[in-house]
Order: sequence, then C-alpha cells, then structure tokens
Amino acid sequence: MPVKTILLPLAGTPPPEPVLETALRVARRFNAHLDVLYVRPSPRRLLPYATLGLSKQMRDSVLESAEQNAETQAEKAHGVFTAVCQRAGIPIIDKRGDHDTPTASWKVAVGEEAAILATRGRLCDLIVLAGPIPVSPPPEEAAAALKSTGRPVLIVPSDFQVIGPRHVGIGWNGSAESARAVAAAMEYLRSAERVTIFTGTAHPDKGPTAEDLVEYLGWHGVEAAVRVFEAHDPSVGEALLLEARAAAINLLVVGGYSRSRLRELMFGGVTGHLLAESDIPVFMVH
Repeated sequence: MPVKTILLPLAGTPPPEPVLETALRVARRFNAHLDVLYVRPSPRRLLPYATLGLSKQMRDSVLESAEQNAETQAEKAHGVFTAVCQRAGIPIIDKRGDHDTPTASWKVAVGEEAAILATRGRLCDLIVLAGPIPVSPPPEEAAAALKSTGRPVLIVPSDFQVIGPRHVGIGWNGSAESARAVAAAMEYLRSAERVTIFTGTAHPDKGPTAEDLVEYLGWHGVEAAVRVFEAHDPSVGEALLLEARAAAINLLVVGGYSRSRLRELMFGGVTGHLLAESDIPVFMVH
C-alpha cells in the first residue's frame, strides 16, 4: 500500500531528534506527509489524587502550575520539531494542499495518549514510535498503536542514525500476522537492496514456509534469501535479533502479538523482546 500519511505521536519531554529525523526520512522516501501529534496530559484528571486534603486555593495553584509546565513542555517539543524540519528542508503546513514534496504538520491534543492514538491512528498509513519500548507489560500507547489502529507501526531506536532500509529482514513464522506485516511492508521490500527471510527451527505455526514466502515475494519483483537459525521458546526473539544484527539488517519486518496477549505478557515473546531490546528499526503489524 502506498504510504501517503505518517503519524508520529509524542508526549511529555522534548522528542529525541533521531526519531523525528527518521520519520522525516520515511516521509521523504514516499513523498508523504508527516503528522506529528503531541499529546498533553490533562492536569485536571490527576488533580483529585495529587491534591487530596489541600484547600481550594492551593488546589488552584497546583493546577495552574501543572498546566504551565505542560505548556512549557509542549513549546519545547514544538521547537525541536520546527528545528528538525528546517534542517531537513521539509515545509511545515497547517492544512492539506497540492504539494509535490514531503510535508509535515504539528498538532496538539489533550488527554490520554493511548486513547487518542487508538482513534487518531486509524486514519494514517504508518505510525512511528520511539524505541526501545519497555515491556511487562508494554506501555498502553504502544499496545494501542499495535492492537487498536489496524495500522503498521515502525519502532525507531532513539539513537538510530542509518538512512534508508538498504537491507530488510523479515521475521517469518507462517502466521497471519507475519503475512500481514510482509504485505504492509511491500514498498520497503521493493526498494531494498537486499531482503533476507529469518525463520527459526522451532516453527510454531502450520502456515506457509520461508520458501513459500520467497516465491510470493518473487511475484512482486522482490528477490529474497532464507536464513534459518536455531531458536526455541522463549528465546526466539533474542535469537532473531542476534541474527538480524549479524546480517547488518537496518529494518526488521515482523508480525506483532502473533500469540495471545496473555501468553506474551507471561513469557515475554518475540514482540516483547523486540520492543524492549531492538537497536534496529522494527516494522510491525498486528
């Protein structure tokens, strides 16, 4: 599917510049629009818990201070966004128009990041999140992006510097989630210099094999090699990441939460390990 709109949700402290830069690179690659959504928490929601026992005057003072702090953080984040866009030569726009170059916009929403992302994220072609993302369990916004939007998610390490997916890896286990991720990442696969399919010896699904995937990709003009690695639960995620690093992969395509969410939380799982440990951008679809 062509990538025309990219959503980058941000919250709290000023965003890591490499994440913004990578999101802009993706926008430039596909001549797409990057929609940066900064979510401010509502101090009023926290007020009853943070000011129990205080007088109304003190409560009002605490609320005013919290709102001023939230505004300051938003202004700092907007300053980083503006500076990164200017360095990249990406114009900042307020509304959609006839543009023949990549563009970017800045929007602010107030509320819970996960709830806002779950709805706003459904009308974009790609969601970009800053990684690594801690697990046990994953933050609500990461789970919302993967499970509630139906959109592909690109997790970018905060210090990632490599430009462009020259060597794309696919973590393949034959699941529907893996197949969906491959289909969603086809634009990246077509433009890659190399594509490698990684499949573990402990193949948990009865689905298509890595060789079947090679044939499927061939119909799309994508040549791929297969790399089989030794892996058994619960170490599949760790083994996959080690193989991807050894092969100098700079984009890894996988299906997210291909096992039950409860089992992921109890045993870690491939998704959890990649969210928390990957120093390579990871493209996921649930």
